[in-house]
Amino acid sequence: MDSEKLDFYREKLMAQRKKVVKIIEGIDENWSQNIRDAVGNVSAYATHIADLGTDSNEREKETYMLERELKNLKNIDGALKRIHDKTYGICSYCGNDISDSRLNAIPHTEFCIDCKRNEERINHNHR
Repeated sequence: MDSEKLDFYREKLMAQRKKVVKIIEGIDENWSQNIRDAVGNVSAYATHIADLGTDSNEREKETYMLERELKNLKNIDGALKRIHDKTYGICSYCGNDISDSRLNAIPHTEFCIDCKRNEERINHNHR
């Protein structure tokens, strides 16, 4: 892949990384604020069972979001490393080039569409 395309994808990945980090920081700040509120105010703890359920549901959603964004961050950082190593755009499984349309849609991908479909088919069959 030529350096102009690599620069394009690096910028795209860095923009995505910035968004992901902002989301992670927002979740972290929300958790920190909730802890400060709970410690500073006894009434911050839910006392009704429905409130406890709502609080638990919100924490569960935030935990899921955090896990998802941490995975995204790991994938983006992996793609940036592949750009640095000059292996970006090459399928990690078969070694063929990953299409520009796939890289535009999922810039952190490390698999061509055929290998990704095979992986999903195999994972689906093992469930």
